Amino acid sequence: MRIPSWKALVHGLLSAAFCGSIATFGGQAAAQDALPPQGAFPPGYAAGAEAMAEPMLGPGIYGSAEGPPPNAWPGVNPYPAGNYERLANERGIWEYEDNRDQRRKYKFGIDYIQGWGVKPGPQVLIGDPNAYLRAYPTDDTFDIPFTRLTNLDYGSPQPYQWWPARFTNWFGDLCMNGIRANFGWEIYDHQEFQVSGFALFEATQQFTNYGGDNNPNDIDLNIFRLPLYDGTAEGTTIPYDSFLDLRYKQQVYGVDLDYWSSPFYDTKNFMLRMELGVKYLYIREQFRIQAGDSGLDYQYTADDGTITDVPDLFPDGALFSYIDPFTTTIDSSVTSNLVGPMIGFRADLGGDKFKIWGQCKFGALADMETSTVFSQNVRPQVLQSIYGPGPTSSRTRSHTYITPVFQTGINGEFGFMSYLPIIKQIPIINLSKFRLGYDYTLIGELSRPAQVLQYNVDVIDLKTKRQNFSIKTLNFGLAWDF
Repeated sequence: MRIPSWKALVHGLLSAAFCGSIATFGGQAAAQDALPPQGAFPPGYAAGAEAMAEPMLGPGIYGSAEGPPPNAWPGVNPYPAGNYERLANERGIWEYEDNRDQRRKYKFGIDYIQGWGVKPGPQVLIGDPNAYLRAYPTDDTFDIPFTRLTNLDYGSPQPYQWWPARFTNWFGDLCMNGIRANFGWEIYDHQEFQVSGFALFEATQQFTNYGGDNNPNDIDLNIFRLPLYDGTAEGTTIPYDSFLDLRYKQQVYGVDLDYWSSPFYDTKNFMLRMELGVKYLYIREQFRIQAGDSGLDYQYTADDGTITDVPDLFPDGALFSYIDPFTTTIDSSVTSNLVGPMIGFRADLGGDKFKIWGQCKFGALADMETSTVFSQNVRPQVLQSIYGPGPTSSRTRSHTYITPVFQTGINGEFGFMSYLPIIKQIPIINLSKFRLGYDYTLIGELSRPAQVLQYNVDVIDLKTKRQNFSIKTLNFGLAWDF
């Protein structure tokens, strides 16, 4: 077969160029690797052994026999290797993504939360416990019927079992509504930083037991009696026959600053990370007592429950207005500001579309606490008849102490918002994930407003008494990664 002459010429020129290139680069490598004889230096290099390693600025041409080319990589590779690479199929379209820097994945979320602050305690007596214990007689030394206030034995404990003592068992865990938000970022090795805050707005529980409004036909002996300390071993009590109003309030705010380290245990869909952080909590509770009395004196017959005038003193049949009607008010509050370090761990299970994580952490928080009590007219009827209405007083006391804190919780994120009808058409919302979680926080010692009261006659004071306090929250909302 005969090859046209022009094709032979082209093939020959290409072969010559290819072989010439190989020869040129082969010569360079040999010149670069081999040391010249003593006293002989390649063109473009300084004379002298001390300058052998450094090229001179001169007319040497790289890629020719006049001098070797410089090192192609004089130092660190100027083209860094990628630290993130992904090939994914999104709804039938292949997408490639890589990252050549330490890019952050930012995270933001907002949740509605419902919280429950622990109740003040079912067995907390409203009043002084010593006076309460001595208020029930152990024998039948009191005549029946008896007069409420002008009984000849009024200096001793009266048989006020008809006016019941009250406990805080009417109150349950207070339910508060609130909001929580978080913002943070995660880098490629799963280190993560986050700041989050929540607010549980004030909630109130109220219980009211009404009798009458100083009307003898509406008087109710089943209202309330308040045991008080008066300096004696027996104490004293105030029986109220008009109304009783009890209120308890709570509100809680908090901020967390958290750092999660790189995983110390990591598999394809599971990792464990250490957690360090700082927690701040603001807790305010209020306890209020209002009780009203008619100021009347009357005779009470336990057998049939009749209320009549005192026949020896008031034969006309009218009930005697012993003193003016009055209302006793006791209002206490405790405000706690807790701040301190937390340490724990976090476990994550799943991936971008479905993930569940839980955490446990412990801390020792400084509690800067302020307790306040206001009281008005805390004086028995007999003393009011002698000295007049009781005084108005206020007491405040502050403490700082360390209290242990334990917190645990579990959350889940589900990336199905972009698949829901109608929702997937809403901008921003269709890029979010649905989040659901539960959190529990236990504080080892905290003063409570129903427990710090020292029930003295005339002036209610404060005492030191602390107990465990806990907050439970249920949250659901939306989260975004960008």
